[in-house]
Parts: sequence; C-alpha cells; structure tokens
Amino acid sequence: MNGAAQVAVSAVATFGFALIFRVKPRDLPLAAAGGAMAWGVRLLAGAWSGSDPMAYFIAAIAVGLYAELVATMMRTPATVIIVASIIPLVPGGGMFYTMSQATAGDAIAAATTGFATLMLAGAIAAGLAVAAAIARLAPRGLRQRARLRRPATPRDRNAV
Repeated sequence: MNGAAQVAVSAVATFGFALIFRVKPRDLPLAAAGGAMAWGVRLLAGAWSGSDPMAYFIAAIAVGLYAELVATMMRTPATVIIVASIIPLVPGGGMFYTMSQATAGDAIAAATTGFATLMLAGAIAAGLAVAAAIARLAPRGLRQRARLRRPATPRDRNAV
C-alpha cells in the first residue's frame, strides 16, 4: 500500500476510534486529521531516519504539538485529541506477535519482538512528554493568540 493510502486509512481508523471514545462531533475531523498526520509523519521520519523508534518519537512529538494547538484553538482538552490521534502509532501488531511467539514456546523471538515493541511504546511516551513540555514553555500570549475568535462563555468572562 502506498503512503497516501496508508495516511487515508489512518484517518478513517482514527475517526472510528474517536467515535468509540465518544469524542464530540465538532472534534471528530480534528482527531481524524491528527491520526492521518501521525502516520504521515511516521512514514516521512522513518524514511529520513531509517529507525522505527526515532520515527515514532518524531511522530508522537508532532501529535502532541498538534493536539496542544488544537486544544488551545478549540478550547478542548488536549488529551481528547491525543488519545484518538495516537491510535495509528500504537504497536498492536508487535504486542500480538510477542504473545504469539511466547505461547508457541519461542522465547528468543518473543523477547526480541517484545523489546522492539517496548522501544516503540517508550518512544511514543517520550515524544508526547517532549511535546507537552514544549507546549508549556510557549509564552502565554502566544497561546492566547492561537485561540479562535469565539464568543466567550459566562465561565470565561469570570476567569481572570
């Protein structure tokens, strides 16, 4: 499957998981776009670096920054976008093959696959942590300017 088809399938899959996670309808397209972006960045970073953990790390940073930006603009928690958008990166196949090899009695292959899977999961976690740190370091004025011009709610008027 070529890269464009993979990105499109990632968007559809992310949209489906966002529905399962009961993401608000206004945030569904943003979550799907985040999933497509995550897989697209992973493909580009993988071609550039030649390393799966590095590609997943870079993609997770991109997802985290995207989610923080969308959260600021749409006044929604970043976690809503992160949880849905990170789905294409979750190494479910690696987890399955690790358990399959372990139950087949191939301890060496299970350990090798399990370690590779844990490296990918760790890269995702580290990438999201780096993105959160970068977002917190952004000047407050920059974050406020990123918000859409929407009418303030009564709750926003009372906040100082």
